[in-house]
Amino acid sequence: MDHAQNAALALAEAGALQAFVTTLAYRPEGAFASLLARVPSKWTTRLAQQLARRAIEQVPSHLVRCHPMWEWLRTAASTAGMGPVMTDRIWDRMSRNFDALVARRYVPRAQAVKAFEYTALASFERARAEGVARILHLPSLDSLQFERIQRREKRAWPELVGENDAYFDGKFDSRYERRRREIALADVIIANSSLTARSHIAAGADPTKVFVVPLAAPPPIGGIASNADRERPLKVIWAGPFSLRKGAHYLLEAWRLLRAGHHASLHIYGQPLLPPRARVSETEGLMFHGSVPRPVLFDAYRSADILVFPSLSDGFGMVVAEAMAHGLPVITTDQAGAADLVTADNGRIVPAANPQAIAEALQWCLDNRDGLFAMRFHALETARGRQWQDFRRDLIEAMEKGLRRAGYRPTFNRAA
Repeated sequence: MDHAQNAALALAEAGALQAFVTTLAYRPEGAFASLLARVPSKWTTRLAQQLARRAIEQVPSHLVRCHPMWEWLRTAASTAGMGPVMTDRIWDRMSRNFDALVARRYVPRAQAVKAFEYTALASFERARAEGVARILHLPSLDSLQFERIQRREKRAWPELVGENDAYFDGKFDSRYERRRREIALADVIIANSSLTARSHIAAGADPTKVFVVPLAAPPPIGGIASNADRERPLKVIWAGPFSLRKGAHYLLEAWRLLRAGHHASLHIYGQPLLPPRARVSETEGLMFHGSVPRPVLFDAYRSADILVFPSLSDGFGMVVAEAMAHGLPVITTDQAGAADLVTADNGRIVPAANPQAIAEALQWCLDNRDGLFAMRFHALETARGRQWQDFRRDLIEAMEKGLRRAGYRPTFNRAA
């Protein structure tokens, strides 16, 4: 939630935030967190890890408004292993109810409403009726684009077909239509990368409303240790859901093609979302760690040699910025928005859906350990050059320009 919180903080700093309305704001030092810690179990540990991702730490607490019932139900269903269909049904109900609540309770008192896709339709319809400005933040590529990619991949890789595909396929058209209506109602559209912007403009979004505000890196580490052992096996990591969207199956194929043996190891940090028959856990050097807390993942960044993020469709890909903030070079694809951060000095960009290209990039890492190590310094410098304060400044500038273009007269406090 870093981008959502920093967007709210940008408005608060500019004296323009009336309320940050969310479903759930977890307090790591609160009473419920203390209760979970006193009742240790596999279930409570998983629940605490999920909730930690919902901690609100950037937004002034007096501006936070929470409506958590449905989010509690969704989190409980996910943690209890009730399956993706039940979890999705709860998520859908939560999204619609939350949108309706914001439209009813908050929009009439506002001068502008800023929302994320799929939770904006009722709010934007009410805002239009009330003469309230409408700002839509798009964190993902056009969903029809990914739907076509997904169908293509499942034709080519039948083992990727899941048991719940019929359910999700049946939901696509109505959900896509909801998103398109939100985009049509927006006065200003904020895209998190140039790739995201191009995707939605190609799908019909008005280009005069679209502004690119790239996301940012977390605070960078102080420096790079100079005593790294370049003789040890290459440590490659993956971070995030191990899924079709992220190109997981292409990484598995690339790892087979690489045939690195004991010269390299691949560590997967994230929930395995490929169908079981598409996962190959016995491949040499491959280790699954599952979902881990952020501090554990950040430790993994520092100890690894390269992050591989072979996404097929990603509006940005925060793991790229996180890795660079820890001095870790990155291999990613031309279908990740965060590829805007990658240069020949700090990583490699390969074509999406090309396991041979991934394998060749990894082979370069094996053959050029000194050059790979030198990339760490450039990766860290890239992260230093795009911090969250830069995002907040650019966001306010984009919103001000977009709102004025739409006929509004916003007032932002630049001295804040």
